[in-house]
Amino acid sequence: MGKARPASKPPGKPEGPPVHAVLKGDAKDIQLLVSPDRLAAYVNVVFHTRERSVTVDELLAFLQEQKVKVVEEGMANIEKAVGEAVQAVGTLGPVLVARGSAAKKGRDGRIEWLVPPPEALREKKIAVGRVNYREYHQIVNVRQGQKILSIVPHTPGEPGEDIFGVAINCEGGQPVSMRKGKNVEVAPDGKEFIAQVTGMLQVSADVVLIEPIIVVPNDVDMSVGNINFVGPVKVTRDVRDGFHVKAGKEIEVGGMAEGAVLESESFIRIQGGVAGKGRGRILCKGNLEAKYLSEVSVEAGGDVIVANSITNSTVKSLGRVVVNSGGIRGANVIAQKGLHAPELGSESGVRTIVIVGFDYHLKDRFANLEGELSAIREAVEKIETALGPLLTDADLISILPPEKSEIARRLMTQLDVLVKRGNELAARRDAMVAKMQAGSDMFIEVTKKIFAGVVMQIGTCKRTFELEVTGPVKIYPDMENASVRVSR
Repeated sequence: MGKARPASKPPGKPEGPPVHAVLKGDAKDIQLLVSPDRLAAYVNVVFHTRERSVTVDELLAFLQEQKVKVVEEGMANIEKAVGEAVQAVGTLGPVLVARGSAAKKGRDGRIEWLVPPPEALREKKIAVGRVNYREYHQIVNVRQGQKILSIVPHTPGEPGEDIFGVAINCEGGQPVSMRKGKNVEVAPDGKEFIAQVTGMLQVSADVVLIEPIIVVPNDVDMSVGNINFVGPVKVTRDVRDGFHVKAGKEIEVGGMAEGAVLESESFIRIQGGVAGKGRGRILCKGNLEAKYLSEVSVEAGGDVIVANSITNSTVKSLGRVVVNSGGIRGANVIAQKGLHAPELGSESGVRTIVIVGFDYHLKDRFANLEGELSAIREAVEKIETALGPLLTDADLISILPPEKSEIARRLMTQLDVLVKRGNELAARRDAMVAKMQAGSDMFIEVTKKIFAGVVMQIGTCKRTFELEVTGPVKIYPDMENASVRVSR
């Protein structure tokens, strides 16, 4: 056999691994076929005579000359093929003799968010089809010390090796870029980003930062959406009709609030007042300050301080209600620690109710309790009327006909249950009255006028004013007459 040399593909040869080299001989040619990616090698034996003979050593020597790294699988294939050579029809093979390993590209670095990223929230809202634009700009709140994200580093990849033992270079993964901005710290391992303050998560390009306060430079409207934030919120202009601002700390509004909802875990200050249109609600655990309150519902854990007037509103305060000018008209006001206003009511006699001296939560429960007690009293009275003399002489039941006797006994049992329940409710009512009377040292101060028709209550003492009263006056509870008295 002659020396092996590279071979060209004969015209018309079927597609397959190209012939890389040929060892020519009189009886046979031994061909080396190599895949284009050089990751697979095959031997092919073409016999020229009827004697179809080839040995393992011949094939291994040829492959060694070509510097092919024969793998274990390839050795087994060679031995099997040589054993089957006598049955070959003209050609033996191709026989797989070597496999290389492909290079593996490195994995790109990535960001693993431990909180919802802002853009993901927006995309989620778009994906559902109908977009609620009031909720479109949803805020991502984070707490101090909370882990925000983790960087998963890129990997360098794994090099490969072809069937000749030549290394195949690999491509490394791309690193991810993310830098810490203000109020964010990075763990010593450089992977975890941690919030240094409580606030709103923001991502700008490749910088993550936290804003501890939200400042809205214009109105809260469709361009801003509803706000639900763990920190303070400052609105430079107005809160428009139908929007909701909720804050874990104070809310400050530079303009006015329309038929909106404002909720704060601290105080609320509204420079331009509230025109609630019957839909507005203000809830705060601290003080409320506003220029005026109109057609709005208010619940405050502290004082309610109004510059001008309260009209057609419901105001509940666990502190004092103070109106500096104007008055309270057509409103229902409850102030646990006292009330001050220039005027109460109006010339038209629109119903105005002011109550001081107890927790407004207690008042609602007291009203429900009184309603249940009243229903029990009516039921007891009906049963007592039906039983008549049987109440004083139970022996009379025994002389009644059986049917009437059974009815009487059932009524007596029902009466016992009602009386027991009534006594329990009465005890609870008395305890509430004691709490309400504890606030009876409070007073109402009116500097100009109380109009006819005003209903006033201090603790458990109540009075409807039938005539106008000119101020300045202070109104105190009259415990003896369960009314109130006017003092100049």
